[in-house]
Amino acid sequence: MNKKRLLSAERLNIILERVSAKTAVDYESLAIELNVSKMTVRRDVQDLVSQGYMKVTRGGASAKIINRDILLNPRSMDQSIAKSKIGQFAASLIEDGETIFLGPGSTTAAFAQFLPNNLNLTVITASLPHASILVSRGIKVISIGGIISTLDMAASGIIALETIDRFFATRTVIGTGGLSKKIGLTERDQEIADLNRAMVARCESLMVLLDSSKINLSAPFQVCGAEAVDEFITTTEGRALIAQIVGSEAEILSP
Repeated sequence: MNKKRLLSAERLNIILERVSAKTAVDYESLAIELNVSKMTVRRDVQDLVSQGYMKVTRGGASAKIINRDILLNPRSMDQSIAKSKIGQFAASLIEDGETIFLGPGSTTAAFAQFLPNNLNLTVITASLPHASILVSRGIKVISIGGIISTLDMAASGIIALETIDRFFATRTVIGTGGLSKKIGLTERDQEIADLNRAMVARCESLMVLLDSSKINLSAPFQVCGAEAVDEFITTTEGRALIAQIVGSEAEILSP
């Protein structure tokens, strides 16, 4: 039985996922997985390279696609296709000249990978992996200092919170461990909740990225109420679920 032929956008998402999960991926393996020729894979990779998402080096007869984000959290493979689409769509909504607080996590990592590098942006983040992605793509980054003590490789503690308090952003972009009607946005990790809460308090607009698996769930540490969110970016199936929680209080968008 022939494999389903994937659309170009689907191939690009899969290539980004494979490169995020491994230190290097070769063209032949990708061609077999995607059911296309190596020439097609080369064109797809060149498209991603031209946009600054990865780089290519050649060694002998094979070409290696080198991962930009070598510190990805293991959770990043969960719901990875949905997260990639959410991150790409959210990045397309960013406007020229914005200053953005960017929270840690795998969905916001996808946002960082797709964030345009020609919009004169400043991104403030506690995440070491996100800072690495953004700097490698030529985007101005302010890295929040502090103790690296979370699974997401994010700085935390009093130094990080005091640094956040020195800035005011046009937009905060965060993920969430859960969204519920009663509690709002919550996190499993207290340090991440503290970081996100501080960034929410220091911005004009709050954008939350989440797939449907996080809806109607609650984690131990509250970030803010659902009414504080200006935009939810989710999957198609997530829109109705979020609407049941927030009604018309926030804009609910999907790719």
